Formats: sequence, C-alpha cells, structure tokens
Amino acid sequence: MKLTSIRLTNVRRFVDPVEITGIGPGLNLLSAPNEQGKSTIFDALHALFFKDAKSWDKEVRALAPHAGGDPEVEVELTHQGSHFRIAKSFTKSAGKGTARIWREGTLLHQADAAEAWLRDLIAPPKDGPVGMLWLRQGLTDFADAKDTLEARRDLMSSLSGEVEAVTGGQKMERLRRRLRSDLDRMVTSRGARKGGPLAEVEARVAALSERRDALTGQVADLRQLLDQRQLLRREQAELAAPEETAARQSRLRHAETALAAAERHREQCEQARRALDLTVLQRDGQAARIETQTARLADHARAATALMQAAERRDGAADQAAEAAQQLKQAEATAAQARDSVARARKSVAAALHAQAAEQAQLRRTELGERLAQFDARQTELAKDRQQAGQGVDADALAQLEDLAQAVTLAQHARAASAAALSVRYLPGRTATLRLNGENFEEGDEIALPDGGELEVPGLATVTLHPARSDAAGALSEAETALATALGQLDFETLAQARAAHQARLAATARLKEGEATQRALAPEGREALVSAIAALPGGADPQQEPEITATCDPLPDRTTLEAALAEAEAVQTRAEANLAKARTEEGAVQQSAHGALAEAKAAEADLDRATQALGETEIATTELAALRAEMPALEQSVTDACAEDARLTAAAPDLEQARAACQRARSVVETAQSRLQDLARDLAVLDARISAHASHAVEEELAEVTDQLAVAEARQKALHFEVATLRRLDQALEAAQAGAQAQYLGPLMAELTPLLRRLWPEAQVQVDADSVLPSQLARGAAEEQLTQLSGGTQEQLALMVRLAFARLLAKSGRGIPVILDDALVYTDDARIEALFDALTLQANDLQILVFSCRQKSFRDLGGTSLAIRPVQAIA
Repeated sequence: MKLTSIRLTNVRRFVDPVEITGIGPGLNLLSAPNEQGKSTIFDALHALFFKDAKSWDKEVRALAPHAGGDPEVEVELTHQGSHFRIAKSFTKSAGKGTARIWREGTLLHQADAAEAWLRDLIAPPKDGPVGMLWLRQGLTDFADAKDTLEARRDLMSSLSGEVEAVTGGQKMERLRRRLRSDLDRMVTSRGARKGGPLAEVEARVAALSERRDALTGQVADLRQLLDQRQLLRREQAELAAPEETAARQSRLRHAETALAAAERHREQCEQARRALDLTVLQRDGQAARIETQTARLADHARAATALMQAAERRDGAADQAAEAAQQLKQAEATAAQARDSVARARKSVAAALHAQAAEQAQLRRTELGERLAQFDARQTELAKDRQQAGQGVDADALAQLEDLAQAVTLAQHARAASAAALSVRYLPGRTATLRLNGENFEEGDEIALPDGGELEVPGLATVTLHPARSDAAGALSEAETALATALGQLDFETLAQARAAHQARLAATARLKEGEATQRALAPEGREALVSAIAALPGGADPQQEPEITATCDPLPDRTTLEAALAEAEAVQTRAEANLAKARTEEGAVQQSAHGALAEAKAAEADLDRATQALGETEIATTELAALRAEMPALEQSVTDACAEDARLTAAAPDLEQARAACQRARSVVETAQSRLQDLARDLAVLDARISAHASHAVEEELAEVTDQLAVAEARQKALHFEVATLRRLDQALEAAQAGAQAQYLGPLMAELTPLLRRLWPEAQVQVDADSVLPSQLARGAAEEQLTQLSGGTQEQLALMVRLAFARLLAKSGRGIPVILDDALVYTDDARIEALFDALTLQANDLQILVFSCRQKSFRDLGGTSLAIRPVQAIA
C-alpha cells in the first residue's frame, strides 16, 4: 500500500478543504513551520485507517474544528496494482458517519463493508501498526507499546513460524488465563471494560479533558488572534512608514528615468543607423557615376580607335579583311560591357536618389517633413512617367526594327557587290566628255550601278543603263518593304524616330523606377504611416500642414542615353560583322572587299558619333570624372565616420528590456504595497470583531474550574491504573518463563534492526525485550544502557530504527504500509541527522516514508519528494 494524496475538510484548523498531492512511492518530505497542521494530518490519517466511521470517541472528537462541523478525511493510494480512493466522514450524531471506497473510479465498498475492507488492508497486525510504524511528535519511549503488543507478537509469530514454541505448556496457560480473568473485570485488550470502575473514571476524565481541551482551544484562539493582530499592525506600520513609501516612490522615479533614457538612446541609435545607410547609398551612387563616366570615355576612345583602324583597312589591301572582322568582335565585347555597366548604374539610381534625399535629414522632425514633401512633390511626376513608360517602342519591337534595318543594309551591300560596274578609258589625246547621271565620268573610275543610270555621250547619244534583275535586288526590295511595314505599324516613318521613341520610353521607365524607389525610400510604409510618424513626435505640428522643403541634388547621369548608345553600337557591329563575313566569302574580288571596308568605316563613324553624343566634349568629361573621383575620399570618410558613430552608440546602448523590467517591478512594488495596506486594514477590522466576540465569554475562569475537577478524577484513575499494572506485572512474571522460546522469533526483527543501528553506532548491539518485542537495552562498546537511561535524542533515533525494522518485516510479508514520522527527530544533532537521512533514503527504496517536520532548514538536505499543504480551490 502506498499513499498518493491526502485531503482534509473540517479537520481542526482546516475548515476549508486542503490537500497534499504528488506523494511519491519512496521518501517524501512535508516541511513547514509550527502550527501549520502537520500533526493534524497525522491524526487524521490515524482516524481514517483505525477508527470506525460511526465512532465519536475522544480522538475523533479532537479532530472537529472549534467552529463545529463534521470532519472529513480522504486519501488516494495504490494497492496490488490498483488505484483506490478512501473517504470517511465522522459526525457526533450516533452512527451517522460514512465510509466509502472506490477502485479505479468505481464505488467498491461503503459503510460496514468498507470498514471490513480497511481492516483486512492493514492486517496483520490486528489493530493496526500505528504504534509500531507511525511515530508521533515527541514520542521517544514507545509510550503506545501496550496498544500494539499483540500486534507485534502476531507479526513475529507469523513470520518465524514458532507459535507453538511460544506457548510454554498448558499449565502456564491456565495460570495466565486466571490472572487475565481478574484483569478482564477491569480492562480489556482495548482498554477499560465498559461498566467497570476504571471505565467510569476514565469516562469522567475524558469528559473533563474534552471540556478542558475545548476551553483551552478557545483561550488559545483568543491569544492567537491577539498575536495575529499584533503582527498585522506591525506589518501595517512598516508598509505605511514615510521613509519606506518615499523609498518605493524614489525607486519608481529612478526606474522611469532610466527607462526614458534607454528609449531616447535607442532612438539615437536608429537615427545613426539611418544616417549610415544614407551615407553608404550616397557613396555607392558616386562610385556608380564614376564607373559610368569611365565607361563612356573608354567607349569613346575605342570608337575613335575603331574609326581610325577602319579607315586604314578601307585604304589597305584585301588581306586586312580578317583584322577588320576581329576589330568588329572587339567592338561587340565592348558593347556588352557597356550594357552591363548601364544595367548596374540603373539599379543604383533608386538608392542614389534616396541617399540624396535622406542626406538632408539632420533631425527626425525635419527628416520626416522633408520626406513627406518630397513624396507629395513626386506624385505628379510619377503619374506622367508611368504614362510615358507605357508608350513608345519597347526593347523587343526595337530589336525587331534593328534586325530589319540590318537586313536592308546587308541586302544593299549584297546588291552593290553583285551589280554591274562601269569604267572608261579614253583614247590618247581625248579629254573627258562622257557624263554619268549628269556628272563628268573621269578616266580610271570604276562605278557600280546597282540602280542603273544614264551615260551621256555629248553630241552623240544618251545611253540608259538598266539594273540587272537579280535575287539581290528582290531581297533588298523585300527587306525595305518589311522595314517600312514594321515602321508603319508603329506609326513611325524612319528608324531614327523609332529609336528616339524607344530611348524616351527607356528614360521614362528609368525615371519611373527611380521615382517609385524614391517614394518607397521616402515612405516605406506609405504616406499615412509617414504622416502618423510626424504626428507622433512630441510637440509636432499638424501633419496635414505640410512644411515647405527645398531639396537639392547633383544632376543624375543620363543612363538611358548610354543604354541606347550601347544597344545601337551592338546592332551596328553585328551588321558590320555580317558585311565582313559576306565580303570574305565573296570571290575575293577587290571590289567586294572595298565595299565591305567602306561599310565598316561608315559603321565606325556611326559608333564614334554616338559615343561622342553620349560623352560630349572629351576634355569636359575627363574633368567631370576627375571631380567625381576627387569627391570619393570625402564620401568614404563620411561612411567611416557614420560607422564609428553607429558603433559608439550601439556599444553605449543601455539594456532597454532590463530598464523596462526594472520600471515594471518598481511600479509593481508600489502597487503591491498600496494593495497590501488596504488588505491589512480590512483584516484588522475583522480581527477586532473576532477578539471582541471571544473576550465577551469568561472562558479562562471556566478553564480553571474544569482543570481542578480533572485533577481529582485523574488521581482516582491513577490508583485504578496502579491496580491494573500490578496484575499485569504478575502476568509478565509468568510470561518471563517463555522468554527462551520467544527469542527464536526475534531473529527476523534483529536481522532488520541491527544493520540500521550500525549506521549510527558501528559497534552497537541492541537487546529486544521478548515481552514487549521492543528494545530494552543498548550496548555500545563496553557500556550497556537501559532504554530509560538514554538521552532523548538517542531514544528517538532508536524508536525510528525499530519502526523501520518492523516496516521492512511487514513489507516482506506482503503487507507493506507507509512509515509516517511527525517531527520525530526533534532531539537529534546535526551529525547524526545526516546519518539518519542516509538511512531513510536507503529504506525508501523498499518503503514509502512520509516525514513531517517544522525544521525547514535542517531537513532541507533530506531530499526526496517535496510536499505542501494547499487549499483545494487554489489548486483547481
């Protein structure tokens, strides 16, 4: 059997239900100050297991509270693998108490059947092991040994199998029966015989004792109320003391000041971080502009070089065609690099604009106001850019037009390469007289006539030259028609107009992206959030009254023009490469090589023109680049300074959460003190009323009168007890003859007791009295001492060891029950108590042990499961 929980209602001081839960199978400790109800729990468990529910004797009556009410005791336990709940309710109305037992939540027994089940649960011994295993507060001398004598004998006999050996013969038994008959007229095994003189005097003593106890309780209640009132008044004075109140308020003010400082510092850290971000964006934007300008200068230089090389190749021989093709490939790589540079520059525009706008912010209010003004100022521009970004020619359409234009150019070169050529050689002495298409036709000229022409012979005739009908002419016509159709579908007359429209669309798209990025940078959470942030600033103006803000920034580079120029350069270079390949595959004729070189030279001139338009004056562009590079060290230093400021503020930042917690705790202390003062005033009023009610009854005078009557009755009781003791002593003398046989069944007890004693006294030997089956003498070394000669601490230690030994015997017999100790080690010193703690811990491996103690500090090192008495409603 092992307890798991205990619940009391209307038991002495526990008028409201309380319970102890979580009782473990081994060692358990309930540590609490005096007068907290530990002994009450001990007595309530004794009543539950060993008192009939219909009983209302002295011990049961002692459980009732002073205010009246029926004591109720309930436990939960495990036994033989099942969970049981046992509940008993005692009442002063004769025979009205109740007993009920549940197993696994189902009602198993009630009334007499429940009592019978309990008797079987705790047997053997017959009358329960309370005196044998449950050690009461202050008990050291086995004062209840007689109550459990038969129980111990029955246990020992059943364990050793020596019942017959203990009898000592029939004659001895007849003598002892006669002696016991004389005792039976006075007493029974349970106490005084009903109707006998001892029973009458004991009833008188019990009645007077009960009245005395009741009056003593009332007097104690009155004194307790007075003491409680004194404690409450002292606490009230301490809480209401001006210096304490001032100290609490001072701590609260200090905590609030620290919290405000921490919050201000956090705002400074956020401002420094924003300033750092803006400075980094500004530096990166400047680096992007430097990279863009550098790329433009490089592109211009490469275009000029390409033009010079193309002119050389135009004037050179046909074997330079391969070099021209390589130059075209280099131009393509250059165009690709330029496009990458433009793409990177375009991605950084939004961040640069945000950096330029945010750079103006020195204070939070000014920064937010400027951002709001900039946000609103760009709304109209964004709407216009959004409209323009959806118009014009997109990149796919322009690429299609470029491909068509390239096809026209290739067709023109192909037609020119395949067309008939005309040359003239005058006879000696004759001058130029022929005219081609209205111009003099000089000797040595070789002119291709892809479109035909008119050759005029002055004074003779006009010769019309018709173009040859070839696939090249048809291809050129188809290419020109396709280009014109595509331009017409887009409402353009020339490719230049389409290119300009595409550049305008790109510029609008770039401005739109930049504007939207700027709007997001100015108001990441929207305009309303920005307005709300301004309104939330302490002492801020009306956010609807937008302040005038003048923002300045350097002109942004024309990224869209650069992108268009690079795209055009790529298209021209592709056409040049196709023309060169076409020329290289032609029959190697000089005329075809010349036409290819001429086309390449024209493409190079177009590249240089576009690069010049994008760059402007070379000297001015170089000067601008030098100026941009000169500004970079200052921007880098600004970033370094911003980083240092951010790191400094971060390192010096106080713990905001800790400041909040400290402020909350200080505020809670003030509020708790105020609430406690109100509670104290209310509790003192209630105590004053209760004290007045108690003082109106003369309980102390009545207590003195009852005490005198009790003394007379106890004297008579003592005389009768002496007579009974004499008869019992004679019975013990006769029983002494049986000591030899009885020693045989003390072996199991000694086998369990001796190892326990050796934990305290390594050389100790104990002698157990065969009559009482309890220790009577302790031998340590050469000294032998009677139990009554031992100190109080040694007696209580020995009493504990004997209980543990009997508990182990019961457990081995299959009838194990908990060992309960109620402040049983009050006289034990610190050194021995450690050894006893070890003994209890070791025995708890096989037994369930419940230790009740008021020595909270000393028992802190006992270990085991910690228990507590808690109100039922608080747990629920």
